Amino acid sequence: MSAIDRTYRYARASAYLTGTDASRLSLTSDSTTAFDGFKRFLEARALIPDISAKGLRAVSEVVAARYYVPPTMLAKTLREADPVATVSPGAVRFEGFSSCCSAYARMDLNEGALDVSFRRNGTTNVDFGQELRGALANVGANAELRLSIEENAVGITRNNRTIVEKKVPLPSRWIKGFAEVQVVMANMRPTFRLPRVAAQRFLRALPRGKNDQVQFVSVRGGAAQLSARPNDGSIPLRGSHRLRVLEPLVGRSEGLEVFASDATGASAWALDFGVQRFWLVLNADPWRGFSGDGGTLSGMAKSGADAVSALRAQLNWQDQIDVSSLATATGHTPQMVESALAELAARGLVGFDLSRNGYFHRVLPFDLEQLDDLNPRLKAAIELLDDGAVKLTTAGADVTSQGIVHSVNQSDEGWRCTCPWFAKHGRKRGPCKHVLAVEMQLEKQA
Repeated sequence: MSAIDRTYRYARASAYLTGTDASRLSLTSDSTTAFDGFKRFLEARALIPDISAKGLRAVSEVVAARYYVPPTMLAKTLREADPVATVSPGAVRFEGFSSCCSAYARMDLNEGALDVSFRRNGTTNVDFGQELRGALANVGANAELRLSIEENAVGITRNNRTIVEKKVPLPSRWIKGFAEVQVVMANMRPTFRLPRVAAQRFLRALPRGKNDQVQFVSVRGGAAQLSARPNDGSIPLRGSHRLRVLEPLVGRSEGLEVFASDATGASAWALDFGVQRFWLVLNADPWRGFSGDGGTLSGMAKSGADAVSALRAQLNWQDQIDVSSLATATGHTPQMVESALAELAARGLVGFDLSRNGYFHRVLPFDLEQLDDLNPRLKAAIELLDDGAVKLTTAGADVTSQGIVHSVNQSDEGWRCTCPWFAKHGRKRGPCKHVLAVEMQLEKQA
């Protein structure tokens, strides 16, 4: 399956409404994602309105962006999916994914960013058009800005109300990538932090044009530098033009935090506004997309159905999921809980917050019941297991695939396999199907 059709249905278009006392950012939620028929999620006043508005605008810009266009798609009109909003007890999050699948953006409005008069936990798509993006760019620091997320108080009546409806084909790699990026973030480490002025200088010094050459970012004397060769403490960066979205925001930030994944080469860039954060997560190669990284596969292979079901029953819109508490509540080991959380991330049920170093509950408004079809490597591993192709040995395992025996062995860095796929990609794109089959076999015997 190459794509899933997703229909967004809105009672009206979102709008930025100006008044004598205050302006209102009225975001229309997708009626198909209303929880239990409930159509209203949030009423709040933005306490730092210019940052909130510009952060939301930046999310929508990333969603609308295509940082890499394959030659075969130059003539094809591509339509972006709408951003996703999550309202939870201690935060309101807006997240989106670029149409090229190489960049993920999220704006977190934490406690202290909003004066909330009404809140109901839930996740929904929100309509975000070009006119709204333009209006948000002009919100000043002293503006009185009210934020609402709702479908429409009177519901949808086709005869009397205009229905804004958009049908968007969501490619499988886009859906997988939206989930995959959460697991990539969960395996990142902090690398460096730049104060505001140093961050401004770094972003302004980036090449102005599109740049797909790999460069390396390091910090020397409090300043970030780009170089053509790696050095101690540097992180790789390809497609540095994707960082341009941070430049209009950095001047009001307290600094720029950077995280990196050694396994995949992905990086996360977070502008810290105190009670708000803007996240930009970039994969290693703009043309590949997060869906090729395979970070969720080991977790899905090792997580037992009982553990996943037990954890799912414990999800209640937590802003931070505590692994130890869940292990105690479900009777599963912390390791099993971590594996189950990876599967829940793949199913769009949790996201990851690097500032809290933990998952949070949210439900992506996509139909992910076809997940196995969207993960051919996992499906192939299950078939190997069902065929009895895995023979455990003292050193690891032998896996027979298409008449060829591949050896899967443990090393200091993790599993190794003798198959051509592992020789080409190593561990940078997740485990091969043979390693997945071995992990599942070991899990069955545990």
